[in-house]
Amino acid sequence: MNVKKAAESVGISEHTIRYYDKSGLFPFIERDNNGYRDFKVEDLYWLEFIKCMRQTHMPVSKLKEIAELYDQGRSTVLERKKIFIEHQDNLIKQKELIDQALKTLDDKFKLLEKEDDC
Repeated sequence: MNVKKAAESVGISEHTIRYYDKSGLFPFIERDNNGYRDFKVEDLYWLEFIKCMRQTHMPVSKLKEIAELYDQGRSTVLERKKIFIEHQDNLIKQKELIDQALKTLDDKFKLLEKEDDC
């Protein structure tokens, strides 16, 4: 499928897909006879993964590193796993900060409700 259909399928813009391509995130996506990207179903899974990781603020440079490692084959599984664990640890820390911020806001709301009752 072409870029437009891939973008619609995953829910990101064509511009974003082209940016990711120029950034080296698609070393394994084939092109048709006219030079256009030809996305297969498995490529959409990769695109969904990229979308998810970008939503959690994984840098494009890390995604490029993962793509390059993936392209090198099974011998890089441990390196990829290390990157995923590092990102997971960062997300856990961010979640803890967000949870604390939500608790602080809840406490503020309770104080405001008490003031409003007066």
